[in-house]
Amino acid sequence: MSGVTKGAFTGALLLAACTFAGTAGAESVTLSSAPLIQIGSTDVGSGNVVANADGSFTLAGTQSGGTLDPTWLLEWNLTVDYDPFINGSLSVTNLSATARNFTLAIGLPVAAFTPSLYGGSIIATVMDLNGDLSASVGPSTAAGAGPGIYQGMIDNSPVLNLFGMVLSCTSAAAGCTATGSDTDGLPGATIPGPGVASSIGTVLKFNLSAGDKVAFNTNFTVVPVSEVPLPPSAWLLLAALGALGLIARQRNVLGPLNITATPVAA
Repeated sequence: MSGVTKGAFTGALLLAACTFAGTAGAESVTLSSAPLIQIGSTDVGSGNVVANADGSFTLAGTQSGGTLDPTWLLEWNLTVDYDPFINGSLSVTNLSATARNFTLAIGLPVAAFTPSLYGGSIIATVMDLNGDLSASVGPSTAAGAGPGIYQGMIDNSPVLNLFGMVLSCTSAAAGCTATGSDTDGLPGATIPGPGVASSIGTVLKFNLSAGDKVAFNTNFTVVPVSEVPLPPSAWLLLAALGALGLIARQRNVLGPLNITATPVAA
């Protein structure tokens, strides 16, 4: 990970074990390869992993910075599939007295395939938890951060950038919230992409106001082109649209955003 400015917070947090306990009464689940979650420098505990009927796995848990850095709290509920996709919710609470930069990354080892189609989405909700009548989340101010909060990754290289704005709320009473969303290439994976050698992932780099909480719902889907049986004429159209989309993303890396704010009545 790249260096950060003063007040920034990065590091590595790893789901290192491949065998996890399921819900009460369920047998333990063994994953073929463990997903990676990164934030700070604290190893995540085993958490809770459940095997779903469709072959995917749901991972849920809570982790704090502990005594070494008691300034953040992470909660996650993710569904991963080695076909592959990563979908679910993550929330971070900034327990410090100042705005902080956070880097939150999820990586999923997958079997190689080429070429690919991909797409992603993010919904962010920021909440005033400390009662100071405001809350905000925006792209990280750290050196090397992307133009948006969200990056979709193929083999550790960013291919998709979303949510390049500051989301904020203010209110005359404590507890305001604001929600925004951004998406590209969904539903269905529609953006032509490179081959996948070993992994896909999602990286969220953001700056969160002091004492407040942000909840993210994210999706990143990458599929082999062979999984989409289209006629030749459709592929020509898809290639043309992909070229136009590339031009559009080069001009404006970030897509349109949908934003709503919900202040608490006085």
